[in-house]
Amino acid sequence: MRPGAGLFKKALKPDQADMWICAPFQIEAETRDVAGLAWGVLISWRDRDNQLHKETFSRALFVGECSELRARLANAGFSLNPSQAARQAFAEFFNFCRTDARAISVSSTGWHDIDSKMIYVLRDQVFGTPAEQVVLQTLESSDSPYGVSGTAMQWRQEVGLLCQGNSRLVFCSSCGFAGPLLKIVELPGGGFNIEGHSGSGKTNCLRVAASVCGGSPRDGASGYFRSWRATANGLEGVAVEHNDGLLCLDEIGVGDAREAGETIYAIANGIAKVRAHRLGGARSVARWRLLILSTGEIGISAKNAEAGKRTHAGQEVRLVDIPADAGMRMGVVEQTHGFESSGDLIKEIEIRCRQYYGAPLRAFLVALVAKLDADRDGFIARTRERVAQLARGWMRGHEGASGQVMNVATRFAVVAIAGELATAEGLTGWSDGEAAEAAKICFDAYLGQRGTVGAREDEQAVDQLLNFVSKHAAGRFDAWRELRAAVVGDANPEASPPVERGKTLQRVGWRRWDRLESAEWGYRYFLTPTGLNEALAGLSPNDARQALARRGLIVAPRGKENAAKGVLSATYNVPGEGKVRLYQLADSIMSAAGAGE
Repeated sequence: MRPGAGLFKKALKPDQADMWICAPFQIEAETRDVAGLAWGVLISWRDRDNQLHKETFSRALFVGECSELRARLANAGFSLNPSQAARQAFAEFFNFCRTDARAISVSSTGWHDIDSKMIYVLRDQVFGTPAEQVVLQTLESSDSPYGVSGTAMQWRQEVGLLCQGNSRLVFCSSCGFAGPLLKIVELPGGGFNIEGHSGSGKTNCLRVAASVCGGSPRDGASGYFRSWRATANGLEGVAVEHNDGLLCLDEIGVGDAREAGETIYAIANGIAKVRAHRLGGARSVARWRLLILSTGEIGISAKNAEAGKRTHAGQEVRLVDIPADAGMRMGVVEQTHGFESSGDLIKEIEIRCRQYYGAPLRAFLVALVAKLDADRDGFIARTRERVAQLARGWMRGHEGASGQVMNVATRFAVVAIAGELATAEGLTGWSDGEAAEAAKICFDAYLGQRGTVGAREDEQAVDQLLNFVSKHAAGRFDAWRELRAAVVGDANPEASPPVERGKTLQRVGWRRWDRLESAEWGYRYFLTPTGLNEALAGLSPNDARQALARRGLIVAPRGKENAAKGVLSATYNVPGEGKVRLYQLADSIMSAAGAGE
């Protein structure tokens, strides 16, 4: 039966009927980006339930029979004639359609500088006052994670107040507000992994953070989650959807151990792989900036170990572990708010996060854009100073801290300031200073688990050297068979080295029986440059050697000239070998390695 309304193609002959093409729609505007490229069309229509839809389609979808365009319209309740002639007429119409109305298109959610103003874009809402309409335009369709249920004030009363007094819950809720601040303070992407055993409540930390940002009718705030069980390419697309926002990734343990480290680098660095298009040239590269909040029974180091990979310092800096246990033997809970147990509180928060989600972030963005419109430069400068001041305050008493730890402190501070800004807008129900205090508690827990404020590469250099010497002390260090006068004439039988059997294979250095600085007899170890490089494989050789020297594990040769030049090796006359350049290791190397002879 022929529909009675919509787009028709007029018949060429009087005795033929007009051909119905599709249901009614309205062309609202033609779109293009600020560079005058990426042209598209903004269309509105009503589905079979009379619900209004608006979506922008790239003109790249109008090529050929418009199959992708038709599929997306049909999925949104738009009626189409499936005949070949109607499909061709549909394509012809959209390729020829014109309107004087214009809108600016952007290809991702998040912040965009348009007409000298900062505009924040979600799929269904634009925050800011641009001179021209702004719309999101993507080549592919996807469900927005930024669903809304309830109001911001309902979230404050039902969820925010239950987080109060619980450092992990307050911190993670603050993470929900922190994504939009990254660009304002010019901080690169990165995030946090709430690490703890099953049942500790770590997923609920993720849930309260997600409830700030969005969710779905079926899953509540959990609908905002994404899973670590995805390919690196798939997570790139997810990252674009969460640009300038929070990405919640549940359970790192289910991810592919072979890709975990590389995935963290890619997501935190905010740039997709370079790929070729069908003609061989490079496609435009997707970019994003986001905050990551992850959960897992293990951290990134253990995840890499599953695949036999070493964890790079950059990975640990980009995704830092926070112990889920808040120290009260109740997992993430410190204050039960009158509930009989921490488990009851967690269950209640889960129930409420199914009902209230998504509104707090939108209210926060309204307030944030208003501040930027009123005094952009001043607000940005004040926010950056507040973040820097907070991070510096946390680092007092940690003299000699590495730049890595300072960068992580800054990320924690951004989350703290986001929570304080949301509190000042009346969105959380917390007292002033609570978000900052919760972030400080979580930062201290991170430092306690990390065990040092030094550079992670320095710790890795120490660990690798000690493990290498402990593993190969007897097998790959050749005996230095020099009998010096002091040794020959010593009446102490310990002056003679233990009897050794076997042949040294793949020699990495020598060990010499000698009187050590402790006045006891033992082996003194010397590594060849090749042997030391093997011990420090995967690290920057020069930086690692200098770190070992600072720790006293490599003994620098005496002399002011050597010290000035930073020379750490010396030439030794090894019996049977002649002059060999070697690195002398500290006498305490074996006790430090936890082994003995």
